[in-house]
Amino acid sequence: MIQSLKNSSILYTKKFEGVILLSLTILLPLLVVNWFLLNIIYSFVFNDFTSALADFYYIFLTFIFMVIAQIPFIQLVDQFEKKSEIKYKKIFFIFITNAFSLFLYGICLSILTSIGTMLFILPGLIVLVFLFGAPYEAVLEKKSVWKSIKPSTKFAKKKFFPLLLIIITVSLTELIIGWISMYLIYSITTSLLAQVMVQMLLNLLIFPFLVIWITYFFKGWKEKYQLV
Repeated sequence: MIQSLKNSSILYTKKFEGVILLSLTILLPLLVVNWFLLNIIYSFVFNDFTSALADFYYIFLTFIFMVIAQIPFIQLVDQFEKKSEIKYKKIFFIFITNAFSLFLYGICLSILTSIGTMLFILPGLIVLVFLFGAPYEAVLEKKSVWKSIKPSTKFAKKKFFPLLLIIITVSLTELIIGWISMYLIYSITTSLLAQVMVQMLLNLLIFPFLVIWITYFFKGWKEKYQLV
């Protein structure tokens, strides 16, 4: 896990301009669409029941967009590790050709994770960890995401707690930075737009690092067990 963290830090700093390019052209539009849809959903909140439904859709939509948004950063790692020139046109092409299948997969993952999270939290985390690796297998090996579920479950069985630790560590880091940023912003202005922009900026910077880290972790596991 430590080695994958070092490798991801090297790529993130060396190709930071590429990370930002992919974040602005792919991740940002997805975040904007997600924010727009969630605002529409929360506008129908009138009581505790509709509030619970809105929270369910918040988790549901967020996971769908999260699955799709991973594609370009997984491919960035793959190209970087092959020592070839980073071809952004190829990354955009792979994103377009894989987006729909991963969108459908994201719906299934979101339903299972959302239900588990809303009911008991822990089942939702378990489902997330066990199915999290499928998009990585699909993009790296150029195969169907549905056929990538089996390698994903094997990955989770071998590396459940390290993978969970990576997800929790990066998420908590983003959360803590977000709290501090929101506190500072709120002390200056109560503008909702300013708060949303800061949250999106954090996502643009931290989410790619999470994906890059897990990609290296996944690749290292496959190489160790000669699953290439």
